[in-house]
Amino acid sequence: MTRRWKAVWTTALTLLGLSGCASFGPASVDRDRFDYIQAIATSWKQQTLINIVKMRYSDSPVFLEVSQVIGSYQLQAGFSVGGGVNFGGPPVANTLSLGTAGTYTDRPTVVYQPLTGAHFLKVLMTPIPPPALFPLIESGWPVDLLLQIAAQSVNGISNRKGGARGRAADPEFAQLLAALQRIQAAGVVGLRTEVSKENKQEATILRLGRKDVTPETQADQALVTKLLGLRPDLREFKIVYGSQPEGDDVLAIQTRSAFQIMIELGSDIEVPADHAAEQRTYPSRSEPAPGTEALPPLVRIQSAASAPKDAFVAVKYRDYWYWIDDRDLKSKGIFTFLMVIMTLAEKEEKAPPPVVTIPAN
Repeated sequence: MTRRWKAVWTTALTLLGLSGCASFGPASVDRDRFDYIQAIATSWKQQTLINIVKMRYSDSPVFLEVSQVIGSYQLQAGFSVGGGVNFGGPPVANTLSLGTAGTYTDRPTVVYQPLTGAHFLKVLMTPIPPPALFPLIESGWPVDLLLQIAAQSVNGISNRKGGARGRAADPEFAQLLAALQRIQAAGVVGLRTEVSKENKQEATILRLGRKDVTPETQADQALVTKLLGLRPDLREFKIVYGSQPEGDDVLAIQTRSAFQIMIELGSDIEVPADHAAEQRTYPSRSEPAPGTEALPPLVRIQSAASAPKDAFVAVKYRDYWYWIDDRDLKSKGIFTFLMVIMTLAEKEEKAPPPVVTIPAN
């Protein structure tokens, strides 16, 4: 076989192998699944942060949910061989022609669903049901941080309120959170579900403390019951939604909605000084006076004219960059918790989760 024919067959076998091995089905799962997960997660973080920033500037928030993702791939390869043989010999020479063709097509389709109307009210404006909030405490979430994020008041004791007309928390609220945190660290906080015999409705019961605890924990239990106006001889209390309890055995929690939490987080943005001076937004919060028992900021959202170098999430708005530092573990955790909050706010109808479909040709 001549060198020319060897080259022909080598090219043909290469193209046939390429078309046979270029399967996008199984091979695409490892790549596409995690690529889409990363892309959706990143866009969700950016969308959440930009809306927090916009609400700080009294701008309209807009939410788009990724309802469907479709990836479509197509690879086509072709090979042709042609030639002519002169049986009469020279002067007409033998001829050989080769032809190859290939096309690759990638047509991803992403379907967005705007968050409007009744679904907007359910996801963003509905307060978190207290029975859905407290199981997070039992699963390990710090009770002080959880109540500072998601509760506006507990038995009439008010948390701080963000926004242009915000106000500070009641002094007792910080004392309450600190005592609850110590009780949780002692391992004496629990939940159980009770079903009413009359209407068959479920009620969440909070167990707060035990008798066989250290004197320090007993002092914290006494402080909590005193601040909340609860009966000191009781250890279990019914959890309800409300601003004021109906009895001394009830824990009334006025929870926040995801919308309220976003306003609260926006109050902690370190906005540019010129924006506050020009009344584009209200000034940043001042640091609490030394020695006062004030609640710390929930998150730290920084701003600067140049892009950050090490950001967990960053967006650009009005020629400034706003971001959460990737080394700020507390801020990252609270920011991510917003997704849990939106899930807890949904009750009946839920938006369909993103569907990733990858047909391959």
